[in-house]
Amino acid sequence: MSARTWQRVLRAITTLVTLDSFAQAMFAGRFMAGSYDALDAHAANAGVLFGGILVMTVCFAAAWRFAGVPWWTAAVGVGLTLAAGIQIMLGYRMALAVHIPLGVMLVAGLLALTIQAWSTASAAIPAAGR
Repeated sequence: MSARTWQRVLRAITTLVTLDSFAQAMFAGRFMAGSYDALDAHAANAGVLFGGILVMTVCFAAAWRFAGVPWWTAAVGVGLTLAAGIQIMLGYRMALAVHIPLGVMLVAGLLALTIQAWSTASAAIPAAGR
C-alpha cells in the first residue's frame, strides 16, 4: 500500500474508534442518569470498542513498519489496547473509582491519536514512501 493509502486508513480507523468511544461515554452517562438499559449497551459496546482499538493498533504497527509512521503511535495503540482490556475487567468488577477515570484517559488517548492522524500523518510519512 502507498503512504497515502496508509494515511487514509489511519485517519478512518482512528476517527471511527474515537467516535465509538464517545458513544461508549454516552451509554455510561445514560446509565448514570438512571436508564438501566444503557448498561447493556455499554457492556456490548465495550467489546466493539476493544476490537476497534486492537484493529487500530495493528494498523499503526503496519504503517510504522511499511510506511514510516512514527513508532510511538503503535506503542500508544498497544497501551490503549491493554488499558481497554483492564477497563473491561474493572467494569465487570464494578470498580467504578478506577473504571471511570480510566475511561476518560482512554477517550483522551484515542482523541490524541486521531488528532495525530489528521494533523501530521502526511508530514510523518517520509516523502520517499509517497
